[in-house]
Amino acid sequence: MRQVLTVLLVAGLAWFGWRFYGYFNQKMAENTPPAPGTVQTAPGKLPGMPAELETSLEAARRGGVESLRNWLGQHWQEVHDPRLADIEMDYVVLAGRSNPAEARRVLDGLRERLRPASPAYKRFQQLAKAYQ
Repeated sequence: MRQVLTVLLVAGLAWFGWRFYGYFNQKMAENTPPAPGTVQTAPGKLPGMPAELETSLEAARRGGVESLRNWLGQHWQEVHDPRLADIEMDYVVLAGRSNPAEARRVLDGLRERLRPASPAYKRFQQLAKAYQ
């Protein structure tokens, strides 16, 4: 009887140790800072833009068409699709009021880049219909 209890105790300790090891690794993975080469995106936003640029983007949006065009010209290398496409579509909405030809030009550029699997594609289709 004593040997059975010893085996059960050792098996229970091994099981507990294995579970604790898995839990510990999971918590460590959650608390690990991102690798130096990775880009953190803002929560709730499409991926493709560093979170540090959010404040300058919001200021550019508030500044109007010219400000947003200048921001895109300045940061186009740092921002990637699908977020770049989303920002360009914001520019299309702003520019389309006063310059529909510019809006169509930007949409034509987006048409070449965006694929149906992109999260920004549905919005693109809606804007493309409006500027045909």
